[in-house]
Amino acid sequence: MGGPAELVEMAGVELRAGRAVIIPTDTVYGLAALPENVDLLFELKQRPLDKAVAILVARPADAEQMFDPFPVTRRLMEEFWPGALTIVQDGCGVRCPDHPLVQALAAEVGPIATTSANLSGQPTPDTASEAAAAFPAVELVVDGGKLQSPPSTVVEVTEDAIIVLRQGAVVVSGQEAG
Repeated sequence: MGGPAELVEMAGVELRAGRAVIIPTDTVYGLAALPENVDLLFELKQRPLDKAVAILVARPADAEQMFDPFPVTRRLMEEFWPGALTIVQDGCGVRCPDHPLVQALAAEVGPIATTSANLSGQPTPDTASEAAAAFPAVELVVDGGKLQSPPSTVVEVTEDAIIVLRQGAVVVSGQEAG
């Protein structure tokens, strides 16, 4: 495969064609598709439909395409993005990863629906080859080396509280917003 620009272009072609790709992020390998093709992720991953996936954006400001951030949401975005924090507000989970390839790809194609690149209930793979083996139907796998970071921390934000749904790479305490 070529350099980063070529990989972004190749991944963009796949995503725009309605196909999934496997990409490295700043935490784990992700199985990714455009939001309008999110059903493909559930099908490939054999994931229950009631478990949401995250939307990855190129820049923190792009989250405003998904929701109108509460003041506490803005503070979290300013403090932790780009980085390993997924913020759920109004039922939508969004993250701005600290990974140049993901940022470039999201800048190219728009927000990207992503979930960890493992079959539901299985361990998350550390390498592109392990992720590829789990999803033989996915034609494009971008190798980002061995990824051994914890997954992103997931918080749900309401107008008056931060609820930690999953503690991960970033430490955020649940608290009253204010």
